[in-house]
Amino acid sequence: MNVLITGGYGFIGSAVAERFYKEGHSIYIIDSLITGREEHVAIPHKSFLMNVEDPACDQIFQSVGFDIVVHLAAQIDVVTSINEPAVDTKTNILGLVNILNCASKNGVKKVIFASSAAVYGNASTLPLKEDEICETESMYGMNKRLGELYCEKWGQFYGLDTLCFRFANVYGPRQGNGGEGGVVSIFLQGVRDNRTLTVFGDGSQTRDFIYVHDVADAVYRGALSDATGVMNLSTNRETSINELIETIRSFATVKSPSYRESRLGDIDRSCLDNTQVKHQLDWVPLYTINEGLLLTYEWMTAAELEPAIEKK
Repeated sequence: MNVLITGGYGFIGSAVAERFYKEGHSIYIIDSLITGREEHVAIPHKSFLMNVEDPACDQIFQSVGFDIVVHLAAQIDVVTSINEPAVDTKTNILGLVNILNCASKNGVKKVIFASSAAVYGNASTLPLKEDEICETESMYGMNKRLGELYCEKWGQFYGLDTLCFRFANVYGPRQGNGGEGGVVSIFLQGVRDNRTLTVFGDGSQTRDFIYVHDVADAVYRGALSDATGVMNLSTNRETSINELIETIRSFATVKSPSYRESRLGDIDRSCLDNTQVKHQLDWVPLYTINEGLLLTYEWMTAAELEPAIEKK
């Protein structure tokens, strides 16, 4: 199959590209390179360097003929969505609508949309199930929820199959410092560089951290399945920020963190029920938080050494 991955040079997109390529599919990428990096993808592929809201995307859809589209391109920072809501809307709404329109016009079989746990906001009952009322705390979460509704309507009006994954806090190799799992990258970089870690809040706030290769596998299974609608993609496990630090301390030296006031739009607790995705896609997360953090730290320290090795 011809598989298009928007945001394919990001850390999630590159893992998804590798997963599909491993199974023999042809990989195409649309990426603006605002946060993605071309060196993230070493497998054979064809890329188009452009924004997902660009009308010229339609020419690409016409010329290639995609079977599956995995839409990962997004503005991923909650604070940016609050301070610059038009920027968030441009990519996360106009970009999505453009991709959905291109897909429905050009015979795409299915679109996978990366939604977010941020749609739920500060819900009181955990773990959160897909039918929970969404009371988002930010424009980012609001636009992700609106994106799900666009996907639903594209199915109703144009017959396009869509599957929306509400990602928990994804982390792993190649990740930058933005987005919902960015705290892992920030902390691991700080530990590697022997810096003091900054915690916003008292550290008791929790997240549902999921390793990027588990996400890539679920996306692959979802694309090839008959499943549509909305699914949580998570580990169904809460990990506090303080627990995250203690886990890192099990394999690296960590200075005593500095605690500051909570940030606007931050959520106190988050944990997503993953019953639906496990049953419908025959999927389970394979990586524990300990394993995933260690693998990410090993990648990060190895990547730091590469320039020094090349100079020798």
